[in-house]
Amino acid sequence: MLTVIHGDNQVASRQKLSELIAAAKRQNHDVVSLEAEKLDRAKLESTLLSDSLFGGSKILVLEGLHSLPKSKKKDELIDLISSASIDIILWEKKSLTKTDFKKLPSTVTTFEFKITVKLWNFLDQLSPSQTSKKTQIKLFRECVTSDGAEFIFAMIARQIRLLIQVKEKQTAKINPYTLSKLNKQAQAFSLEKLLEIHKKLYEIDAKQKQSKDLLSLDAELDLLLFNM
Repeated sequence: MLTVIHGDNQVASRQKLSELIAAAKRQNHDVVSLEAEKLDRAKLESTLLSDSLFGGSKILVLEGLHSLPKSKKKDELIDLISSASIDIILWEKKSLTKTDFKKLPSTVTTFEFKITVKLWNFLDQLSPSQTSKKTQIKLFRECVTSDGAEFIFAMIARQIRLLIQVKEKQTAKINPYTLSKLNKQAQAFSLEKLLEIHKKLYEIDAKQKQSKDLLSLDAELDLLLFNM
């Protein structure tokens, strides 16, 4: 059986992957994890054909297969997993297209985790402006319910990094549509303010990981937005 976990909401998709791996281990399956970028045809064939270390059934977790650049290697790996006799879980950091799925078995089981429209709206409205503060915080609290504080934290950090790139004219890898929106949003910030927010996000992350923060992550972000 082939299972595909995909979508831009990587926090939710990782959580689903962890749940499937934990369930497999409870059933005494041998779980083997591989990264597609470090893989070649020979290694994948060997993994698919080798016996389980524990004498039971084996499950392969393969990450990032569809993120590989178009190549003969990528096509060969897809062909191999499509015809494999063992259970395989593909984890992808982005949403797959209909064309991607055409190359996979028709019986594939899929779990897609998308970023909500509300979260995109919240990110687009990030601003130090006091007039929009209530709207930002209201949207943030709604997004916490639907998307979770951890994922929102990651997306705020990403948005701030992109705005810093715009301010520093390092925009070669940003697509034109996104760049147009970022240019407009960046006008509300000074580079110094963006660097200050970036530093604060780093400090929040460090405190959360070290369990030194008395506030929850969503409370920290709420405070960050209020003082932005």
